[in-house]
This record gives sequence, C-alpha cells and structure tokens, in this order.
Amino acid sequence: MEESFVPFRGIKNDLRGRLMCYKQDWTGGFRAGFRILAPTTYIFFASAIPVISFGEQLDRDTDGVLTAVQTLASTALCGIIHSIIGGQPLLILGVAEPTVIMYTFMFKFAKSRPDLGSKLFLAWTGWVCVWTAVLLFLLAILGACSIINRFTRVAGELFGLLIAMLFMQEAIRGLVHEFGIPGRENPNAIEFQSSWRFANGMFALVLSFGLLLTALRSRKARSWRYGSGKSMNYYLYITNFFHPYS
Repeated sequence: MEESFVPFRGIKNDLRGRLMCYKQDWTGGFRAGFRILAPTTYIFFASAIPVISFGEQLDRDTDGVLTAVQTLASTALCGIIHSIIGGQPLLILGVAEPTVIMYTFMFKFAKSRPDLGSKLFLAWTGWVCVWTAVLLFLLAILGACSIINRFTRVAGELFGLLIAMLFMQEAIRGLVHEFGIPGRENPNAIEFQSSWRFANGMFALVLSFGLLLTALRSRKARSWRYGSGKSMNYYLYITNFFHPYS
C-alpha cells in the first residue's frame, strides 16, 4: 500500500474495490441455502457470548449504568451497519476487554467529579464517543491507514497477547467472585450462605476446567470429520468426564 495523504483518495479506492464484489457478497449468501446456517450460528454465538459476559462486567463496574442490554443493542446496530456498508473484515464489533477497562476508568473519573457524577456519565460518554468518531472520520479522509505498512506483525501479536492476558485476568477474577457475595445483594439471603457460596464456586471451578479441557482437546478439530470415530470418542470422553455414573 502506497503512502498517500490525499484527502478522500483512500475512501474512493476502497469503494471502487468493494463495489466490484458487493453484489456477489449478498447473492452468494442467499444462494448458499441451508449451508449458511452453520457459519451464521457460529458467528452469532461468537459475538453474543462475549458481549453478554462483558455486559455483565460493565454492569458490575459501572453500578448498573451500562448493562448487557446496552451492549447487545449497540453490537446489533454496529453489526447491521457494518454488514451493509462495511468493508473491513478484521474490524472488532462489540465489546472487548480494553473497551471495558476504558469505560470503567471513565466511570470512576466521572463519579469522582462533583460536576459530572454517575447521573451525567452516559451523556459525557456519548460526547466522548462523538469526538472519537470525528477523529476517526478525519483519519479516514486523510488516508492515515496508508502508513499501516510501517508496522510489523509484532504490533498485532502484542495486542493479541494483551487481549489474551486480560481475558485470563477477568476469568480468574470472575472465578474468585463466585465464592463471594455480590456487592448489591443482601448478604443475609439464604442463597448467599457459606455452604451455597462454596458449592457455587466449586461448580464454577469444574466448569472452568471443563472449558479448558475442551479447548485443549479441540485444537485440531478442523481436521475432524463430523460423526467420525475421533469426534465420537471425544464426545464420549467429555460425557463420561462430566457424568461418570451415567
């Protein structure tokens, strides 16, 4: 990609390249028939599950100002807009851990300011997002993405490492919280007695190790055949692991 900071040149080139295959993207999906259900289901759950998880984290860190409802709605709107006019397949849609950290820091900052507070947090955050969008539009107009060839793969791998470490950190924190009492709940309730909290934490620990085992065993799942002996043996192994007396 050549470095060029001529206004709107990069946008024109992207539109010209996308219009050549834009119709095929839509017609090919409709002609695929039932075969499109498998990738659609995968993309749906791959998008919805992190959004719900991070939405619950935002609900906890922002005292209920931002919840999973807002994250699901925003992800749905962004996904629809991106599917219609977008042309960046590597664009991150939805909520990621760095986004959660940013909003948590902004909420703590707004809560500590008497002129903002938690009541004006959403309005202030909305204006922050507006100015961020303006800056992104300016970068796109000026063609700033043309300097991407100056970055090596190390930059992308470091960002991926950051995401992985933040996921692991939040997973460990969430596992520890399963043994405790949520901050906005009644500690005298029956379901928050020590025996129930211990059982709930141990169940979460079993599920965590089950998820880790599934991830390790399915690293080569791309080479499996549906219904083959290997996949069937793996299914029986997992079934016996969670239900040893069935």
